[in-house]
Amino acid sequence: MTPNPFSFGNPIREPARFVGRSEELRQIVNRLRSSAHESTSIVGERRIGKTSLLKHLENSTVAQSLGLPPDQFCMVYMDFQGLTDITPDRFWQRVLQKLERAICKPQLSADIKQLRAQGAFDLFDLEDLFAMIADEALTPVLLLDEFEYITQNPNFGSDFFGGLRALAIHQNLPLVTATRRELVDLCHSEELKGSPFFNIFANIVLRPFYHEDVQALLQGYLEGTGISFAEKEAELVLKLGGGYPFFTQMAAFYVYEARSAGLSGVELVARVCSQFDAQAEAHFTYMWSHTNESEKITLLSDMALSRQKPTPKTVPTLENLAAVHRRAHLDVPELVKRGLLIENKLTGSYELLSASFERWIAHELLASPGDEDGQATVGEWLESGGKENFEPAANFLPKFKKKYWPMLSGFAKDISLELIGSLAFEILAKGII
Repeated sequence: MTPNPFSFGNPIREPARFVGRSEELRQIVNRLRSSAHESTSIVGERRIGKTSLLKHLENSTVAQSLGLPPDQFCMVYMDFQGLTDITPDRFWQRVLQKLERAICKPQLSADIKQLRAQGAFDLFDLEDLFAMIADEALTPVLLLDEFEYITQNPNFGSDFFGGLRALAIHQNLPLVTATRRELVDLCHSEELKGSPFFNIFANIVLRPFYHEDVQALLQGYLEGTGISFAEKEAELVLKLGGGYPFFTQMAAFYVYEARSAGLSGVELVARVCSQFDAQAEAHFTYMWSHTNESEKITLLSDMALSRQKPTPKTVPTLENLAAVHRRAHLDVPELVKRGLLIENKLTGSYELLSASFERWIAHELLASPGDEDGQATVGEWLESGGKENFEPAANFLPKFKKKYWPMLSGFAKDISLELIGSLAFEILAKGII
């Protein structure tokens, strides 16, 4: 039996398995090849493919094909995840160590080794070194993964970032960073946020794959396996994965396993959904925990509207979402940027990342059977908060975990009584489980 070609949990390292991101790569390469050798900040949610993109750029064959030949560009990849105790000295020691290994000119390697041997060096030493490298018509490119472990680290102050900026601008050292949020939002102090360092970057936001990218991934990975996905199976991958690379690979993995086991139709869907939901739970928990209350309400508003009878007022467009939740117009762009909401360009509507994510949210909100707080308890809670006259909340709150009562009662204030009456949270919860 052909091994399962799909995998999840690790970055894509083989160029043949890398799919999509052509526009993002074009922008990065154009900036690197410009006369100023400009820097780029890659921003994207966890598991959206940032590391895979950086590792793709690091590959010399790929770099060559993109117009970054190794004799002109030296790609140096570094991953800072978990390095909470790193210092500027250790940062530069590691950069120089990796540069010494990657550089293709022996004399420059010797110069780097000599500088490293000093043990301690300052900005002037680094400027001299990178000036020598530039004189050889060579451009080192620092690919800095999980760079928030540097910007959020109090060991790295304004002097460090000022020096790094000077090297990037004046000494031919472009940077390509990867972080979960924009760099300026990931600083350990207000003083650092004012650093001109952050002005050297152009932001590129990684979003979920388009449908054609998912289709290309499925076709490419399945080639030579003897297995092809039926149209409904491919649709299941799209529905569960939402174009998110990590979740797409996961959904395709379980569909392939089910097909290999001889399953099809309803049996295949049931098994795949069960396995996917169980595996995705931890990741959905992380996503949910990194959304604020207003963003959570916007997600719930989208779920509520999407389950109404389609009318001009119930299609989850930005206008209709804002009519339900007054801050939705602020939340939607951020949620789209992070891949938690997907925009339908044809209808102008928005939908959650995947059906599995919706199921997870419903389970997360609902009180377990037998654990519902009674009406009396709800009444006491409402009275203590000065909400005793808010009858709609008293009717539906017992169905949900108590920790979400403040958020849900606030949601009910913003949402129309008509929508509560027709859908409320009964349908919101039970209709998607």
